[in-house]
Amino acid sequence: MNLTNFAGQNWLITPAALAFGERPPASIHDQKWLLVLTGVVTANLEGNSTSQWLNTNLSFLPDMAGPSNSGPLNWAIGQYAIPKPAGQDYTIAFALDEWAPFVSLSAIFDQNQSIDAGYAVNVWRPNHFATGIDAFSDAPVGNIFTGVNVDVGVRDTDAWILSLGYNITLRGRIVFTKTPVILFQSNFESTAAGQPPSTTQAVGTAQFNGPNKVFSPTFAHTGNWLQIGPLGQDGGAFYGEFTETPAIPGIYNISAMMFMGSKSGESYISFKTGDPLSEFITLNFGNDNLVSDIDLQPTGCTFPRDQPFPVQITITVTTTSTSAQIGVAGTVGNYPLTKPPVSFNAITFAPEVGGPIDVTDILVTYTPL
Repeated sequence: MNLTNFAGQNWLITPAALAFGERPPASIHDQKWLLVLTGVVTANLEGNSTSQWLNTNLSFLPDMAGPSNSGPLNWAIGQYAIPKPAGQDYTIAFALDEWAPFVSLSAIFDQNQSIDAGYAVNVWRPNHFATGIDAFSDAPVGNIFTGVNVDVGVRDTDAWILSLGYNITLRGRIVFTKTPVILFQSNFESTAAGQPPSTTQAVGTAQFNGPNKVFSPTFAHTGNWLQIGPLGQDGGAFYGEFTETPAIPGIYNISAMMFMGSKSGESYISFKTGDPLSEFITLNFGNDNLVSDIDLQPTGCTFPRDQPFPVQITITVTTTSTSAQIGVAGTVGNYPLTKPPVSFNAITFAPEVGGPIDVTDILVTYTPL
């Protein structure tokens, strides 16, 4: 669940000091910065049982370089006269060398009699890092900060985690990256609950077979989700078709929120190529909660049951190599690819056995190299 309402935000940004004998940066674009973000973000997470914990995943991104020149990055750019790219669309971001986030409970509430109530912040970590293309040099940029991911729990039917406090210390560079092209995007908000997904999505189009319906789930969530399956005679798959088939090479970023219950069977994500009979990369979400490729080779990633979890895949295709970084529920794996795709033009979500699986906030972007 993505949190966007902040009760308060504070920040400090200053040039990072050099060690004795360390070479100064060649330009202001190579300057290292120390950035501290603190504040309170609203959660409003309600428990749903007096005997079971509601465990879920929350994520949030404090204002870094928001509209109207808000945020610490815009302040530093103005304060130190950092040159911006001329004559092109770009995104201001922060590429990390080091990071140390901290998240804790800020406000809790139990409405009536407390019956074995509980509140927990179990673990926190950075969101999966993004990648981009430097708008000045056209070089790839990695480790781009995209916020914090935190696992929380609440127990009791009238118990609430109202807000979380955070203190995030970062060290890195201010970077200007080329704005990627959005190939497909949907959170299914334009479709009423109980209906199949609309052909027209926020960006791109949708096709499906078998059971597919938009719904508002009982687990902790924001907005609508799409339930795919269970798998039947008519199939059970969702295809997010891109607005275009992008040229190779480039950097592709794919992100989504997924939910697989304890009764969900093996499921997969894959990418359709220009050949309707072939697919490029298939990730299997197995009965053992491990993520593997189509040949059942492990990726090093795992996923939880009965709670939403984020998925982010970055595919980098150059003229000489192809690689993929896979992030699932805070676990990350670097996956080697033996051959580049000819092209790919859609993303597929489907249960392989049984089902159903749930998905929302699908976003696919492309940045040409």
